[in-house]
Amino acid sequence: MSERVTLFVYDLSHGMARTMSLGLVGRQIDAIYHTSVVIFGREFFYGQGIMSAIPGTTPHGQPIERVDLGETEIPQEVFMEFMDNMRETYTADAYHLLDNNCNNFSNDVCQFLVGRSIPDRITSLPADFLNTPFGQSMRPMIEGMFGPSRHEASPSPSPFSLPAAAPTNSFSTPSTAITTTGGATVPFMTDLSLLRSTIQNNTATVVYFTSATCPPCRVIAPIYDELVLAKGSQIKGVKVDIGMAQAIGRAYEVRSTPTFMFFLRGEKFSQFSGADQAELRSSIDLLIYSAHPAHPHALLSLRQYKELSGTPIVFNALDKIDPVFAKLKSFLPTEAGLSEADIKQLDKIQVWLSKRATAKATQTPEPTMGELGPSWKPLLTKIGSILPYENQFPLLDILRMLVLHARVAEVYAKDGNQTLINAFKAVASHGNEGSKPAALMTLRIACNAFSTPLLGTYVLSSAARESTKQLLVTTLLSTVDQQRQTAASLAFDISVRVAESRSRAKDTVHPSLSGDILEDLEEDWNMECLSAIAAALEKETSEEILHRLVASIANFIYMEESYSGAVLMNILGVPDVLREMVSNKIIKSANIVGLCQELQEMIRTAVEAQAKSS
Repeated sequence: MSERVTLFVYDLSHGMARTMSLGLVGRQIDAIYHTSVVIFGREFFYGQGIMSAIPGTTPHGQPIERVDLGETEIPQEVFMEFMDNMRETYTADAYHLLDNNCNNFSNDVCQFLVGRSIPDRITSLPADFLNTPFGQSMRPMIEGMFGPSRHEASPSPSPFSLPAAAPTNSFSTPSTAITTTGGATVPFMTDLSLLRSTIQNNTATVVYFTSATCPPCRVIAPIYDELVLAKGSQIKGVKVDIGMAQAIGRAYEVRSTPTFMFFLRGEKFSQFSGADQAELRSSIDLLIYSAHPAHPHALLSLRQYKELSGTPIVFNALDKIDPVFAKLKSFLPTEAGLSEADIKQLDKIQVWLSKRATAKATQTPEPTMGELGPSWKPLLTKIGSILPYENQFPLLDILRMLVLHARVAEVYAKDGNQTLINAFKAVASHGNEGSKPAALMTLRIACNAFSTPLLGTYVLSSAARESTKQLLVTTLLSTVDQQRQTAASLAFDISVRVAESRSRAKDTVHPSLSGDILEDLEEDWNMECLSAIAAALEKETSEEILHRLVASIANFIYMEESYSGAVLMNILGVPDVLREMVSNKIIKSANIVGLCQELQEMIRTAVEAQAKSS
């Protein structure tokens, strides 16, 4: 389904540019532009990194213009994956007033969504400004704050040019000016409302108040930068020059510089004045400890757990291609309605997979997507609609092999026909009494989805996660060993993504834009998966399957903030089940026994921590 894309255009000068620019810079400037992109019910913009908000609620007020850029067919999950990649480019430290600002970000987003650029009058403003006498005089100071600009240098300003002064407006969010001292530095803020918002939206914040005429500030500044940047995942640091941001200085009653103020969950925690390095270090450490007390799992020695592979389990065999296609063709009824072109297309898929298998074995170039044929996906969909469920397993096996290819996986991640979702639902609807080969091949498809980040994200996205859970829950208790083993592999693959998401540093200012779809997983969904895994664990007798189930539970509950998964496992008696299995020699391997013991400790310490906090 298509989604409308709108560009919000703001004037950060609130009309002052239009009225004063001619006299000040020698040419008419209509606005100091800031832009954002509205898509999927959110407003995305670049400030302290990539941010998002409910449209029209950002600190920039109301837009002066809304530009309709058309509609996009790109799904929300794919867009969020793109945002995740963009966060590596549009970081707070990478902000540049002239070269890498909010308007560059909006332009890149619009190019991705609809293939269109934002209006030239916005993107050309920095160059136009630098071509004025005032812009030439301001350039040294701007480059001193942000680093060299890619815009062509203008001739040196005349001695009679206007004197350089601190800018009162910017081409983007006014809070993101960066000092540069040869390395990464902490951002300056000049806007009071954004500073307050930052303090409120971060668990731990330290604000360094400085001034240009303060010699001790120049001594302590690089120490402050080093400390804050080294602990960037635990604390948010900003700087305020009270000469440039007098309103902030008055609001926080700063009477001397340097002054350091520490905030915990939006409330002032402590402060001190002076360039005391030891006090600065200890104050930052105390704030971090108060904001992020050590998780009980961090205090455990978890050697077996830490040695678990973080690589998903996939089924990548490509050695039985011809028999699979022969079986599929034998199932196709003569009156199926396949045309001669359909048969040729099916043969192309077979040849393409065979070439890919050969390329992998000989480490030679793989066949191109063009060689797969123009109608491979519609044909597979058509065949799926013809065959009864019990005869679909060779078709599903072909799909298992295809989704191992990144480009094919991308096609199914953007699939409007919901091919994978429907396949997962079919297993759940037929239950354990349905076609066991079809269920097995569907499980392997689900595991192989995790071979590429995009498709792995899709099967856990809001569109597909319920059917993925149904597939897992249905098959974990199967009477077929091979099916249970593959279901346990799927449980492990899901748990790996959950653990990865939890370990990734979060955007504490705008957590809704941390870039990973798994952060939006409902706790109920996690608990239902864990309940099914625990039920399968209690009945299982295969040590290999038990190993995957134990590893899955460990991934689900390791370092979880709410402790809810560990508490649930304790209620369901998982520690007792593990002790009994080890005691009865159902689990004998030393590494698995060690993992079971570590999981019991993870559950125990989390339950105790939850009891203390409640």
